[in-house]
Amino acid sequence: LSFILCSTVISAQLIKEADVPFAVMDKFTLLYPDAKSILWEIKGDKYVADFRNDKMETSAILMADGTVVRTETEIKIIALPEAATAYLKMNFESRKIEETRITEDQAGIITFKAMVDDMDYTFDSNGQLIATDQVVIGSR
Repeated sequence: LSFILCSTVISAQLIKEADVPFAVMDKFTLLYPDAKSILWEIKGDKYVADFRNDKMETSAILMADGTVVRTETEIKIIALPEAATAYLKMNFESRKIEETRITEDQAGIITFKAMVDDMDYTFDSNGQLIATDQVVIGSR
């Protein structure tokens, strides 16, 4: 699975690990020492690592100085807050939930996302719907 971190289109370029700044690699290896299958991209002034961590698809976005902007990790539907699960069951009973993720931003705010029919539904940590966004394939 690939992650869709935001709905704006940003040009991205795959890069080699050797082209990732030391501060980014240092912070990344400190946070994810067991990361596997790492793919690096550069998007504007940010470095994006897509990888497997504890058998879960994960993405981390870092600035060149090693500051973590956001992380996103695949989760099972049952890991969503109860209110989010209830919302999805009530509104999308017959539709497939394509993927679910937990996101933590630079300020430490945790949100949950569920993708249904090319729409991302974002819930706060209590499971209350806070945003819906059209998914743009290939964007982050």
